[in-house]
Amino acid sequence: MKTTLLLLTISALASAAPRFVELPGKSPLITLRIVFTTGAASDPQDKPGLAHLTGELLGNSGTKDLTYKQLVDSLYPMAASIRVYSDKEMTTFVGETHVDNLDRFYGLMRDAILHPGWRAEDFARIKDDSLNALRVTLRGNNDEELGKEELYNLLYAGRPYGHEDLGTASALGKMTLADVQGFYRQHYTQANAIVGIAGGYPASFAEQVKRDFATLPAGTPDRFDMPAPAEVKHNQATLIDKNTRSVAWSFGYPISVKRGDPDYPALLVASSWLGQHRESAGRLFIHLRELRGLNYGDYAYIEYFPRGMFR
Repeated sequence: MKTTLLLLTISALASAAPRFVELPGKSPLITLRIVFTTGAASDPQDKPGLAHLTGELLGNSGTKDLTYKQLVDSLYPMAASIRVYSDKEMTTFVGETHVDNLDRFYGLMRDAILHPGWRAEDFARIKDDSLNALRVTLRGNNDEELGKEELYNLLYAGRPYGHEDLGTASALGKMTLADVQGFYRQHYTQANAIVGIAGGYPASFAEQVKRDFATLPAGTPDRFDMPAPAEVKHNQATLIDKNTRSVAWSFGYPISVKRGDPDYPALLVASSWLGQHRESAGRLFIHLRELRGLNYGDYAYIEYFPRGMFR
């Protein structure tokens, strides 16, 4: 069981060029985190899920010069991988490697993002994966996340937040490789890029990264001027009837508090007392699971929680 208290939007940072965050240190492990401030809220109205599909195709397919198999085979000896996550307003690529392999690994990660292969077979595989994640994983096997996602859709119906990040099965089925390429050209720009580097990397490496990502088109920042959710005048519920023994509940109410607002610290204390995600010492968890033995887990949230099952 999950209890969603409220959802918050994340303000998009406005800038005309890539932003760089450098955290030099002594660790031989170098971490790269490349963020584009674009996500499901930037999906065209008739193509929900396009941002997610674009990010997955960049992070899990080949480059212009390497097929997907060749890319994976190149990463394997370095015990490295390129991971991608997308949510409402951000798409994030993450990589980590030993400094001895830095140049080789970075070249692969850079090319995956800046010089994608756009192969039809990769697109078909990624689209099938997205459809299965929606139809099988979310709808069929994950009632906990399904209830939470449907709550978001209810709270933000008719607004850019009002659809699951994966999109809809009907929209995904109609999407083409040209749709993905168009989204990439419009949103993967310097204005939307944030590049973070941490670890014991040489100064020359940071300069190389800056030069590479300065080759992106300038673009304009994605804007997330969200219309206010509809006023809640009475209690409203959505029941999803499934042939399953488990039951998941999500309750929520939209408010305008963000992290910089005066009320945020008090709300953070309240959610900590109730019990944050996977927190077994919270009041909800103790009273409902441990003392009463009613269910698996109970948690409180004061903002949108992407990738909730894995963090």
